[in-house]
Amino acid sequence: MCILLDRFVACSMAQSLPTLLLLVAVATPGCHAFFPNFWSKFLSFTWGSYTHQDLTEEAVLNVTLQILFDNPHPFRPSLQTQDFEGKTLTADTILGKYFGEEVSPRQFRASLRQIVSSNANMDFLNGTRNNPLCHFDSERLRQGNRLLLRVREELLGSLKAQEYDGARERLGQILHSVQDFYSHTNWVEMGNTNIHPDLAVPGRDITSIAGVSDQTCTDCTIDSCQNNIVHAIQSRKLLTSGYYGKDPKKPEGKCSHGGPFDDSQQLSAKGGINKDTAAAMFSPHHLLHQSAATLALQASIKFLSELRKDVADREMLRLFGVSATPALSFVIDTTGSMGEEITTARLQSRHIIQRQRQTLLYPDFYVLVPFNDPGYGPVYKTKDSDEFLYYLDNLQALGGGDEPEMCLSALQLALIHTPPNSEIFVFTDASSKDIHLKSSVESLIQERKIKVSFLITEDPSKTRKRSRRELRLPQDRFDLYANLSEVSGGQIIFTNNQDIPAVSEVISESVHFDVVTLFHKKSTKKGISKYEFRIDDFMRSVCLFINGDVSSFDIRDPDDQIHNGHRQTNGMFTRVSLENPLSVGSWSIEMKTTGPHTLRIQGRSLVDFLYYFGVPMTGSHPGLYKLSNQPITGVSAIMVVDVIGLPDSAHLDHVTLTPANGAQLKVELRSANQTGLMVAQVGQVPLGEFSIGVIGQDGKGSTFLREAPQHGKTVECVLEVRMVL
Repeated sequence: MCILLDRFVACSMAQSLPTLLLLVAVATPGCHAFFPNFWSKFLSFTWGSYTHQDLTEEAVLNVTLQILFDNPHPFRPSLQTQDFEGKTLTADTILGKYFGEEVSPRQFRASLRQIVSSNANMDFLNGTRNNPLCHFDSERLRQGNRLLLRVREELLGSLKAQEYDGARERLGQILHSVQDFYSHTNWVEMGNTNIHPDLAVPGRDITSIAGVSDQTCTDCTIDSCQNNIVHAIQSRKLLTSGYYGKDPKKPEGKCSHGGPFDDSQQLSAKGGINKDTAAAMFSPHHLLHQSAATLALQASIKFLSELRKDVADREMLRLFGVSATPALSFVIDTTGSMGEEITTARLQSRHIIQRQRQTLLYPDFYVLVPFNDPGYGPVYKTKDSDEFLYYLDNLQALGGGDEPEMCLSALQLALIHTPPNSEIFVFTDASSKDIHLKSSVESLIQERKIKVSFLITEDPSKTRKRSRRELRLPQDRFDLYANLSEVSGGQIIFTNNQDIPAVSEVISESVHFDVVTLFHKKSTKKGISKYEFRIDDFMRSVCLFINGDVSSFDIRDPDDQIHNGHRQTNGMFTRVSLENPLSVGSWSIEMKTTGPHTLRIQGRSLVDFLYYFGVPMTGSHPGLYKLSNQPITGVSAIMVVDVIGLPDSAHLDHVTLTPANGAQLKVELRSANQTGLMVAQVGQVPLGEFSIGVIGQDGKGSTFLREAPQHGKTVECVLEVRMVL
């Protein structure tokens, strides 16, 4: 696979794509117009076709690269055309060439999946899959274009409001419709080799459309539908598109969409004109599939390029997820006893922001939500680091006194306003009053894949005096925070006012964009506990975070040698930094514990993974419907693993699903014939909560492991909200 454009010379799949206005990467050959995503190829065996996923990914990657060419990095060498000649474009290579190895493409890949999933959902959701305006079906061409322009305005509104999740949803929808135009209409059949000049262009409309009384198609022959469009329609250069199904009913003499699931194809004129795939079984005009795909890709790139005229390049990059981390997000208790914690949050924020200014790796947002009792909020959310520091500088510790306080209400606000794949840091010294929000908070954590870490300036084994009266506080009052941190893949750290500045350095460690989880364990066991973890060739800067009732511990390398590392102990919390170089292989830690404790091991590595669960959809729009939350109890699922940063010499082999109490499920991973994607067919997902990991081998045959920060959890059902366009 190679790339091609006026700046580049490269190859294509079966035949070269023409030179485009921008930089174009040839999509991986794969496959309703077009078929939705990579899974469509598994279901329909249309391996030689292009999907919406192919076209959308290639368009976003091309425009991202063009933006980076136009905005040279101030501290690094400029991008060179030869860096990309003859190569397939990927998120990893683009960001690697621009930022070097100081950035992970994790957020870029996650945002791209969000756009692609929204695109595919146009073929899956009840509100859009049979709406002719969304797919340029049933000769609703002018109406379809007006809908596109309306959604484009909504996209711009979302960007103006800094609602990037909503903007990505809208972008996926728009690109789906733009791409469908070339597969569902007769634009290609009329001999056009350029994209339609007025499609999705503000102030313009689609014209020269066949009339209601015009016959547009004739019956296909037994062998072919190649010439079934009426000659007069073609010679007059009138646009038409196929009818699909029974609503609206196809008038006699009009074209059908065609394919085995289209009921209208048996009505006169029999047959169809879609170019969704390169397979005759699904697409009557399959011979024109590549021509339609070429124009659909050009049109997708043109739409994104035109969008740049209305949106600053920085905002376009945020839309695509080209950033260091989605957000730096704090939830801070502002009662009178929290002055030291607020000062610490200010110092850590300044340190992080200063470091990011040196690398251009800024978060998309800075988020701050204060709380006390009985109040919480408002949400301070900004893209401006100076404005965020202003909010922090004006935060004061006042009032309060008695526990509990409105922590979960503030955390829920932060989860709603913090982008997915972020981490939220909660500073408090009090338990939560609003425990009824626990289920809602857990659901948001899992849906948005956000880590939540608690820094608590209170020893949970002791009582304390509060305000005007003394009261004994239950020792388990912080268990709720411990459970939420466990589910989210975050940490809970107990400290005191004196140690909070030192302990808070964990924040600076965690906000690195390339932090990966190696091991995470919570236990109430007393006595001797031994845990094993693996360090691989791709790992650096490994840290162990030990918290709780641990009296002593020994860390041993693969040669059974004890490593002390650099230790920092503050109260019940110990941070151990292992010294480089690190021996590759199986390490262990033996701990003597007297009560509840947690162990978290993380390091920095560009090798990581994202994942989601999906359900195969058959019928007229075969593909994989991405579940927005978790797999459904009792329903088999497909687990998709998006592999990040793995060199060609290494490979992933298995995914593991491990319940808190139960046997580990180990499922084989196989290639999805799509760059970076692998799939596992999970027959029975473990009930309740479970951890998710992947196992692979590096180029030297050594095993390596990665673990997802958040726990998975099955749900009883999925509620689909119907979208009305």
